[in-house]
Amino acid sequence: MSEHTAIDILDSMFDLFKQMGSGIALDLQWLEISRRLQQVRAEAVWSADLDFVAIKLKAHAAHYAATYQPHLGSEWIRAANAGKLDRVVEQYSILRAHLEQQRGGM
Repeated sequence: MSEHTAIDILDSMFDLFKQMGSGIALDLQWLEISRRLQQVRAEAVWSADLDFVAIKLKAHAAHYAATYQPHLGSEWIRAANAGKLDRVVEQYSILRAHLEQQRGGM
């Protein structure tokens, strides 16, 4: 098992977040996030904390995908979309910090 590989897989999600931010194929992006989280789980020593954060990450990504609205020039809608995506990235950051801590403890 390699926490380094797990972190590399997790970091590859930033491209997905960028695509989600532009509203491209949101359902496919959510599925790809789920797939990559399964790969991370296979590489890392998994704990209840990691599982909790991973579930929150998937839930926020699903919520973003389900509630995304094209902004059509509306700053309010653009800000609402950005806020939801920020919560997805926040959960990613928490998960990454847990993996970094795990890697440092080995």
